[in-house]
Amino acid sequence: MTHSTDQNIISANLLIHETAQRPGEQHHDTNDHLDVRANLLVPRSNDQAVDRHEEGTHMSETIDQPNVAAKLLIPQSAEPEADNHQESIASNVYHSPNGTKYWTPNVPPDLKPYEGARFRTIDEAVGMYEHYAERAGFSTRLGTSKRDKAKGVFKLRRVKRSTDYVVYKFVEQHNHCLTAPENLDLSRKKRKLDFAAKQFITDCRNANIGPTKAHNIYVVLKGGHQNVRGTTNEFKNFGRDIREFIGDRDAQMVVDKFNERVENKQNYTFNTHIVEKELQLMFWCDGVSKTNYQAFGDVVAFDATYDMIFVPFTGVDHHKKCTIFGAGSIHNETIESYSWLLQKFLEAHGGKQPLIILTDQDCAMKQAVNNVFDKSVHRLCMWHITNKIPAKIKGSDETNAELKKQIHKLVWNVYVEPHRFEKRWNLLMTEYGLEDHAWMNEMYAIREQWIPCYFRDIPMCCLMKTTSRCESANHMFKANSSPHNTLVQFMLCYDTSVDKIRNKQRKLSYETDTTNHERYKTSFPIERHANEVYTRMLFWEVQKEIDKSNSLCYVAERGMVDGVNTYLVAHQDHTKEIVNEFKVTFNKSDLTVSCVCMGFTRVGDMVHGNIEKLQESSDQIQAIKDKLFSEIPYDHSINKKDVVIEDVIFHKQPAEVSCTAPRKICNKGCGKHKRTVGPGEKAIKISKKRRRKCNFCEKHVRGHDKRNCPLKKGEPVKDDSSTDGEDDIYEDEETEESGSEDSGSEE
Repeated sequence: MTHSTDQNIISANLLIHETAQRPGEQHHDTNDHLDVRANLLVPRSNDQAVDRHEEGTHMSETIDQPNVAAKLLIPQSAEPEADNHQESIASNVYHSPNGTKYWTPNVPPDLKPYEGARFRTIDEAVGMYEHYAERAGFSTRLGTSKRDKAKGVFKLRRVKRSTDYVVYKFVEQHNHCLTAPENLDLSRKKRKLDFAAKQFITDCRNANIGPTKAHNIYVVLKGGHQNVRGTTNEFKNFGRDIREFIGDRDAQMVVDKFNERVENKQNYTFNTHIVEKELQLMFWCDGVSKTNYQAFGDVVAFDATYDMIFVPFTGVDHHKKCTIFGAGSIHNETIESYSWLLQKFLEAHGGKQPLIILTDQDCAMKQAVNNVFDKSVHRLCMWHITNKIPAKIKGSDETNAELKKQIHKLVWNVYVEPHRFEKRWNLLMTEYGLEDHAWMNEMYAIREQWIPCYFRDIPMCCLMKTTSRCESANHMFKANSSPHNTLVQFMLCYDTSVDKIRNKQRKLSYETDTTNHERYKTSFPIERHANEVYTRMLFWEVQKEIDKSNSLCYVAERGMVDGVNTYLVAHQDHTKEIVNEFKVTFNKSDLTVSCVCMGFTRVGDMVHGNIEKLQESSDQIQAIKDKLFSEIPYDHSINKKDVVIEDVIFHKQPAEVSCTAPRKICNKGCGKHKRTVGPGEKAIKISKKRRRKCNFCEKHVRGHDKRNCPLKKGEPVKDDSSTDGEDDIYEDEETEESGSEDSGSEE
């Protein structure tokens, strides 16, 4: 096939033009096809190509094949053979004179390359051949060669004193079966993930969705596997690439990211404590968390999760939902670590201390709270204490269940006064013979730290009585994260979780502002006024109390003392029996009302109102988001792995590593999903086990066997005869079972 130079240029340009404009076919960007192995990507320099004509660029197949000489691939008098089965609908099968089998693609003649074709740039030539390869049913890779090898089927070289490239060799035949067009998506090149797929994998990881489920979702979104680049393995490998990219730079990337937020965001706080390049302590808090704390920070609870000792500070907003006031990460649970974290929390919020700080019975937390929050009341979680009752008190399950019921009825009573509580507690201990029980006496000694009646004078004291809000927040963070995540990935999951909390708050505020509750239960004006000042969630609680006061309460006595009206209000249950009486006073001079139940003080008056600062912070965040999403974060002409990963994880690769992640330490609760069991509880559990016969001392015991029998050391064997009756029952059952088996065998 010979043509003049001008004809070659015209034909090549027309070939490229027709390929790009052919209707019904998708055009692929050349740069996407050049993203192959790095050692094959870089062609030789232009100077070398000009000086030496024998050097050139060639396109070869991605499948390694045996060396076959070009003269054997070109048939001299070969005719197509009709094989018993057609191996590929995209090719014809031939045999050379010496018996070599080869395949010729079935493509339109105007798409086939030819020797002598000239192109302005190498990208045009590669794009044309890529399109031809896609139609023919094989994939390609770009490489350079110093010698003329028959392996290359499409070779280019640069023209002297010009920037053009010319095709100097093209072999159409292949020594392997070609792929059908519908299976090209399974080739190595087509399995390479594009930027959209990599971004989708990262977003799924932030929602704690693994690569397999992410691939299944992506297939459904794209309308089938044939429309998705990459298989499940490619999705898994990209997650591996992200972890390798982060590597030892994990902590440094997080610190750099937070420092950028401090510089670019208003009222953002970030503190670290680094010892010998080890990031040990970290605290962060944004402007929205600070505004929430100013509005709802009367009661704060914090607890530590044991996977990476993540410590969120949790509160309750005006929708009775969890809100985050800040968060931190510590490398060990010591008094110094907690004190540093609480001090940074206090500094971030302008020195404002909460009325009540709620924690569990951790000794380090308790000491740190007393050191930092000198004006706050420290309260212990009631659930952690009452949940230990069955394990701490030895007795039958029925007795323990009844005792737990009686204690719950007493300690959770918000209306009882302290002196009445102490009297009822002593009667209860006497009834069950627990006057000298060490643990019960210890809990009674610290009753002012966990019994609700001792907090009744503090506003918002009943807003949180347990750390269940912390457990709920920790569960949400764990649901969006994974123990295998790096610090960078965890912070992305944390941002996702906090955004979910704030979006829920925004949604509830929208429902409160745009809906009007019309189902009133009474005709009282106070019910309609409550609908105007409270959020929807709080209004339902207030409406319930108003309805109860109308149907279950009545005024038993009236009076006046020093110009103040007094009322004795009787509270009935559904059987019309009086269960409580409350004294209510009404002062006409200042229009104040008070009740001995102090329900309004205990729960609080969190009206929804217009929280201007919170709305202002929300508007600022939305403006920042709009600005970020209006800019294109990724240049598609660059397809380097590091650049793509930086874009999808929103963290830049640090030039220098000045801090590393803390070493893994076995902290309290680490690796366990339940609390530590004490020796007393272990003894109770052991006492409920069946006795086994020790073949050394010939006794039925629970604490040892033949291997560790005390008689071997000359020590006496502990007597377990207190539960002989139980073991006799077990032995009788075993005898009956063995007897039935014997009778069955005789039959």
